[in-house]
Amino acid sequence: MKKVALSVTLALGISALGVSYAADPAFPKADASKKVTLEVWSWVPGLDKTVAAFTKAYPNISVKVVNLGGGPNTYTKLQTALKAGSGAPDVAQIEYGFLPSFADTGGLVDLSKYGANDYKKYFVPWTWGQVSPEGSAVYAIPQDTGPFAMVYRDDVLKKYNVAVPKTWAQYATAASTVNQKSAGKVKLGNFYATFAPWFMALAWADGAQFFKRDGDGWVQTLNNPSAKKVLNYWNDMIKKGDVSTIGAFSADYWNATGAGTVASNFEAAWGPGGYAGSMKDKSAGLWRAAALPQWTAGSTIKSGNWGGSANVVSTQSKNPKEATLFALWLNLSSSAISDNWVNGGLFPASAAGLTLPVLHDKTKNPSKFFGSQDISNVYAQASRGVNVNFQWAPWFPFANDNFNKQIDLMIKGKLTPDQALDAWQAEVMADAKKEGYTVK
Repeated sequence: MKKVALSVTLALGISALGVSYAADPAFPKADASKKVTLEVWSWVPGLDKTVAAFTKAYPNISVKVVNLGGGPNTYTKLQTALKAGSGAPDVAQIEYGFLPSFADTGGLVDLSKYGANDYKKYFVPWTWGQVSPEGSAVYAIPQDTGPFAMVYRDDVLKKYNVAVPKTWAQYATAASTVNQKSAGKVKLGNFYATFAPWFMALAWADGAQFFKRDGDGWVQTLNNPSAKKVLNYWNDMIKKGDVSTIGAFSADYWNATGAGTVASNFEAAWGPGGYAGSMKDKSAGLWRAAALPQWTAGSTIKSGNWGGSANVVSTQSKNPKEATLFALWLNLSSSAISDNWVNGGLFPASAAGLTLPVLHDKTKNPSKFFGSQDISNVYAQASRGVNVNFQWAPWFPFANDNFNKQIDLMIKGKLTPDQALDAWQAEVMADAKKEGYTVK
């Protein structure tokens, strides 16, 4: 099976895209005499409402959206189905970092067979490199990107007389202040202990490289200096009780953010939509977005990227042509892009989509939820500050799961941050070699 490597070359913001074509290209024609039902696995909030416009345009194609919540459980179920040869959907959403491992299964349709390469020009250039690393086979259609910024409760910071932190030193001080003044009832931040890409994005902002192609092999440095710096910083706040470790996207997390007992976090461009969709009216209008704190005061804004995703078509689909059509429509139709921004906060991979007025409409979510702030501008700035030389390895899913193990031991006090990262490096490398990869 061919081993696929995907690398990142991030777009430099909306103004640099030079978009000169319409948001809606001419999509492939569907066979009007053929009745088709597509099953789609996605965690995008409100996607069932978004696809209503698709079924109106293509009445012979029905779409069943299944929201499994995203994350490891969804990927495990999809990977199991692909390897078993049954049980997979027609279309599935996969983050860029996990795409190489799914391509390795041989369970993904090469969408170039259905004209996908004709649509390359409509996407932000770096995203096409994610889904078609060798420039011929196309493993997915780009959906969204995830440059990193800070989100915070404006009312809570004002209550405790804390300014929006511009440096990590200021953030640690503010976290201590909030914890002390609230008698431990309110935490400024929350460490996502079960999402390696969240942690990696913070280290990425400091120039970290975790995987790198080296000829026919790989170099892996999960315990790189930036990773150790970032993890030691967070572990210090965790031990002091200045930040929480509530599970990401859990009911407990949304209850805490809605109630103001967790007052900030670091989220990708798609994160604010999740806040608006999950909390609805609870704390609506109280949130704001700001640039990621920096290690050096006054420095140019640097950021990382968490997630961003694409839509694949499984080889188990009985209707791959129609599934490809749906994936293209979902990510290039101005209707779908607009709905996915308003309902799910997806920062589009479509070049023309980034210029749609709705992304800057302060009267609609997620900007409305964020106090009618034009948060797209914040994330465009974040995008410009992302290190473009970043790669993901095909064995990243194992690395992601193993991260959870090591961080759990760290939080329990059984490992220091350096020990946790060294164990992560050693155990992941051993497994990669066991799977047949050449890695050092």
